Amino acid sequence: MTDATVPDGATPTRDGFLTGRGETTIAPVVAEKIAARAASEVDGVGGVLRTGLSRLLPWTASAGPAAADAAIDHGTVSVDLTVNVVYPRPVGAVTAQVRQQVTRRLADLCGLRAGRVDIVVPELVRPPARARRRVE
Repeated sequence: MTDATVPDGATPTRDGFLTGRGETTIAPVVAEKIAARAASEVDGVGGVLRTGLSRLLPWTASAGPAAADAAIDHGTVSVDLTVNVVYPRPVGAVTAQVRQQVTRRLADLCGLRAGRVDIVVPELVRPPARARRRVE
């Protein structure tokens, strides 16, 4: 945690911060949404995430290219991310950028320090099709 993201005089609690004016509790779902959104902001992450049942039933696929699970303990968050990488981007470089972006956004937006950011890449996806110009 950096001093810029933690309120002055705040003490980390199990799932938030305690100040002289009260306690702020951050639910894991908040960290999950921030992590998934931050991961999808990275160039090279794309496509629609399909895992488990959604591979068999495509209409149940998540709407974005990333999904996250998070656990918060004393101001530190552990995140498990699943992201698709656009082919032919280097998977190691893209996941390093994802890890950095997720860590930064969690600190900036809720003052949480990312202890672990584990990433699973289930598939490489094609780049989005370019819009074809129509000549009239």
